[in-house]
Amino acid sequence: MTIARKLHRFLNDHHAEYELVSHPYSERAVDTAHSACIPVKNMTKAVVLHDNKGYVMAIMPSMNKLMLRWLNTKLDRHLNLATEPEINRLFPDCEQGAVPPMGMAYGINTCWDDELNSVKDLYLEAGDHRELIHLNREQFKELFQGQSHAAISCDPEEEKAYRNVL
Repeated sequence: MTIARKLHRFLNDHHAEYELVSHPYSERAVDTAHSACIPVKNMTKAVVLHDNKGYVMAIMPSMNKLMLRWLNTKLDRHLNLATEPEINRLFPDCEQGAVPPMGMAYGINTCWDDELNSVKDLYLEAGDHRELIHLNREQFKELFQGQSHAAISCDPEEEKAYRNVL
């Protein structure tokens, strides 16, 4: 497999400039960053959530933890994690566990973490465990225009402190 069909179509329809980057097989975004020799802060990951209003994808740096309470507050929702069967149904052209962090390509509202503004190059799963999409920050922001963004994640070392404050 290379790039997921829907993702490929979305990128082409938006005339996106991107690079496909191959890497050794890996399953977790942080491990993918290490195997592809890219900084973990440049590697993105997706978390698929749902509530009675539908699905939302949260996108953040690979090393961060989603702060669900922050996301729910930002979107005025009551989101919870989607199940594996739901994710498999939503992303039929992707390998299990390799969801591309670009929900718009699949008709899913997306909220991306503001921390992604701090990196020049971003890397996203392409739909399998061996390929990444490399975008520069400007292209990323152009593709995500109209999607929500906010501080929705934090460094794992800070998670406990933030949870106690809220």
